[in-house]
Amino acid sequence: MDASAARVFASVGTLEPGDRSEATEVLARAFRDNPLNRAVIASADPARRLRSNRYGMRSLLPVAVEHGRVLSVRSERRLVGVLISTPPGGYPLPPPSLGSRVRCLLGQGVRVAHRWSCVFETLAVRRSSEPLWYLGTLGVDPSCQGGGFGSALLAAWLEEVDRDTSPACLETDVRANIAFYARAGFQVEEELSLLGTLVWRMRRPGRVCETPTRTDRQ
Repeated sequence: MDASAARVFASVGTLEPGDRSEATEVLARAFRDNPLNRAVIASADPARRLRSNRYGMRSLLPVAVEHGRVLSVRSERRLVGVLISTPPGGYPLPPPSLGSRVRCLLGQGVRVAHRWSCVFETLAVRRSSEPLWYLGTLGVDPSCQGGGFGSALLAAWLEEVDRDTSPACLETDVRANIAFYARAGFQVEEELSLLGTLVWRMRRPGRVCETPTRTDRQ
């Protein structure tokens, strides 16, 4: 790892409560143009998709921080990426508060909220019942993508995953991400179509802990 990569890795940490607003903006921008996001929101207007994403992330983040694992990465004090996951037994996250759900529904619209619900339910029934880590969200601000920040987040998260030795899974709707996650040990388990958009389910086997062999001296 070169010096610049080391600095990026050192900036990864848990998301602080005061950073939720900044994290909301980063994730809203990160997923604005993703294929599934376009299909669900069904709008050619980037500003419309951005507003919809804000409502979704504002609803998700408080629950994820309390019940899941949320990491963030900074570049010179600026938050540029966020990773949201659940540990084994932690999926699905508890629902947001009633007020948060109402605000999200009104902000996104009934049709968009219904389509997201259908997407989540379709994916949920395909997940294994075995205890595993679930990587629900990994987003980097578009202005910083390609700078190693996503790799830094993923590496930091996988350190914890490997200490636990459990498998991990995720979904991606971006074909280029398949190679990104494959480099970290994920393999495609299934390709499916949601709202006319290809989505790939990926899985990473749990790390096998080797028991050291003791050599007795005679």
